[in-house]
Amino acid sequence: MANGTNAPGAPSAAGTETLKNWIMVVLTLIFISLYGAALIGWLKPLADEKMVLRLEPIIFVIIGYYFGRLPGQQNEKTLKQEIGRQTQRADAAQSAKEQALQSNEALEEKIKNVKAALVLEHAAFATTSGSHNLRSTTMKEEDLRPAVNAALRILNS
Repeated sequence: MANGTNAPGAPSAAGTETLKNWIMVVLTLIFISLYGAALIGWLKPLADEKMVLRLEPIIFVIIGYYFGRLPGQQNEKTLKQEIGRQTQRADAAQSAKEQALQSNEALEEKIKNVKAALVLEHAAFATTSGSHNLRSTTMKEEDLRPAVNAALRILNS
């Protein structure tokens, strides 16, 4: 059930939750009805006022549980769902951050390789032209073409 599906014939979580809620409603109504009947005097064994006074706190605890705990369970369920959504959002953001960092590293590597290819080509041209001063060396378009093509191949990879 890790993938969110239930086995055939197994009740779903929502169905179980609904059944639990209805059972609590029915039990609460039964105890309230018995308490009311005892106060009115319809139940002979509980017609004694002392017996009714002993049962009164028990009935109020059951009613208090129903009106206090069930909304608390609903809030807990809602908060757990919200935590799950926030966790998924955080995981997605972390994944996007990692992808952006990997992309950034790949681009930096490409730029470094392009710079290296251009510098190597410029240095090779300077040594073949016999000049030791790289700044005074002027390159023609034909001389730059292989370096630019190498740089484009690196950038397109």
